[in-house]
Amino acid sequence: MSDFPFVIDIQDAGHFEQQVIEASKQQAILVDFWAEWCQPCKTLIPLLSQLSNDYKGAFILAKVNADEQQELVASAGVRNLPTVKLYKEGVVVDEFVGAKTESELRQFLDNHIENELDKQIQQALVCSEAGDYQQATEILKIANQQDPSNSDVYVAIAQVYLQSGDFENCEAVLKALPANIQMTDKVKSLNDALNLAKVTSDAPDVSELLTQLDANPDNHEIRLQLANQYSVSQQYEQALEALFYIVQREVDFQDGEAKAAMLQIFAVLGSQEPLTRQYRTQLATLLH
Repeated sequence: MSDFPFVIDIQDAGHFEQQVIEASKQQAILVDFWAEWCQPCKTLIPLLSQLSNDYKGAFILAKVNADEQQELVASAGVRNLPTVKLYKEGVVVDEFVGAKTESELRQFLDNHIENELDKQIQQALVCSEAGDYQQATEILKIANQQDPSNSDVYVAIAQVYLQSGDFENCEAVLKALPANIQMTDKVKSLNDALNLAKVTSDAPDVSELLTQLDANPDNHEIRLQLANQYSVSQQYEQALEALFYIVQREVDFQDGEAKAAMLQIFAVLGSQEPLTRQYRTQLATLLH
């Protein structure tokens, strides 16, 4: 059996039509146009072949020898080698020319292809959101066994620990991540959420705070605690609503803590999130 079961060689135009155009209606097909004399091609092919294994068949790598399939190369509009085209639903959805590093190739693929590991991570996070932390942990344990070096799995594990209230293990996982991964926005957001969760761990729960707030609607301290609890459970819209209420009435309450908490949520959500745009506009209008 081939070391690369998800790699095929295209023999002619008919084969291309069947194995690329038609096959891409069922799964992604990555076509590599190459030649023996092309030095960058010799660097690129092993990387693409290995990635086809790493992605466990989420895409098929179809190789086209440009010297042997000149008409096919011309009809595909290929002018330089190597040229790589990604086909989905019978058409080219993205392409690049020249060699790339492994990280660049992964980024290119991840823009269009969800691999099996990504699906497992998402499934685990859905379970965690629903409160089924045991199932989430089991799924991520399997994912970790499949790819022990994948940092996304460890980040997901930390997220499950955080959501389950296991702050000690969450912190341990985050601290064990490589330095470059610790600097990503996702991990920074998790650290922010962890720090917030630690601060609010001894605070009353949401239902109790709502009862207190009903009796004291102008108590900003209670409302701030409520907003923090909403943030910990990732109920960001409710959190922002509570924080903005405070800022509207006392912008400098506790040295501007409500405003700072809003900015922290904006950072977690990202600048393109509708909630960020909505409340950032409202905050700017209020302050200026």
